[in-house]
Amino acid sequence: MKHSKFLRIGAVVAGLSLVAAACGDDDDAATTDDTNAAPSEEVAEYSIAFVGPLTGDAANLGIFIRDGATAAVEQFNEEHDDIEITLEEFDTQGDPAQAPTVAADYVNDDSILGLVGPAFSGETKAVLPTLEENGLVMVSASATNATLQDTVPGGKSFHRVLADDAAQAEGLVKYLTTDLQPASIAIIHDNSEYGQGLAVQQLATQLAETDIEIVATEAIDPDSEDYSAAVNTVKTANPEAIFFGGYYEEAGTLAKQLKDEGVEATFISADGSLDLGFIESAGDAAEGAQISCPCNLATTNSPGALGEFATAYEEIIGSPPGTYSTEAFDAANILMTGIAEGATDRAALLEYVEGLTDVTYAISKDVVFAETGNIEARGIFLFEVKDGEFAPLVATDDL
Repeated sequence: MKHSKFLRIGAVVAGLSLVAAACGDDDDAATTDDTNAAPSEEVAEYSIAFVGPLTGDAANLGIFIRDGATAAVEQFNEEHDDIEITLEEFDTQGDPAQAPTVAADYVNDDSILGLVGPAFSGETKAVLPTLEENGLVMVSASATNATLQDTVPGGKSFHRVLADDAAQAEGLVKYLTTDLQPASIAIIHDNSEYGQGLAVQQLATQLAETDIEIVATEAIDPDSEDYSAAVNTVKTANPEAIFFGGYYEEAGTLAKQLKDEGVEATFISADGSLDLGFIESAGDAAEGAQISCPCNLATTNSPGALGEFATAYEEIIGSPPGTYSTEAFDAANILMTGIAEGATDRAALLEYVEGLTDVTYAISKDVVFAETGNIEARGIFLFEVKDGEFAPLVATDDL
């Protein structure tokens, strides 16, 4: 049985045989010998699950992840005659408070052998102890908080296929100090596990070791649409750059309110804002904004496997891949490859993923797992909004 590292392009045509019913009399029908028919090949059925937001303010990010996993599952099922994988979907709305309730549904479903997700850092932290207790392996395409691997000391369930926020902050500091070179910066975050962790615990801490002055640190309430307190503080501080830690809807609203107040600093954010929802929410204020991500966006113009993936993804899903789609494709393939190689229960699949080092068929980046479940790759990609679209800006490995 084969396993290619990217989606085949084009439709798969299956041969169909039509069996015509005999038009003879009842005696002829009664004497038909079915025992001569060729036995059908038995198909083993297994399930994996997507866990993350499909509704709510950050649903776009979850949908891109779900669709990346869907593309992988469709490919896998086309290429295997003896195994069929089902992708179950569990909508958490990205809410850490809701995540444990949703977890009860997939944890108690013994047919589910592994998770693509959870998607966000807060919900991951909320359910990791439960996953560990039940021996359920997770491979997140998007949860980046730098302390997640410490949630359950010595645990085995946690894995992710992208660099964490410590690496993202390192990349941002490298970019800020060697390329953009602002004299001053303001830090704003949404108080979430992800947003505050990246903006304050990681970026601000690392910037303190540089010559870039942090002139303001503010928090916004993501449940409010009025960010005037933070905007006015930043306007008074007059920084050359602003970094926002949080998700795309709030990032867009914040960028718009800053521009409306005449703030001209370069607006910078991270992977939670790498979504067209940011551009839609910000309007004209999005132009020139710079967004970092430990993920790499796949387009049909991307070289090699990334471009082939993007082309086939569009054929399957009907729209281009987005943030984390490629990582989700890799995460699902890690789980399904384990199943195809005989890890057909939770304990076996957990041990399979724990035993992986170099994932040679990954297309998003070099995926080499450390003992913590993190990956060793630490490169960050930056994108800039140009003419209403995200355009590649620079990769920190090239600086």
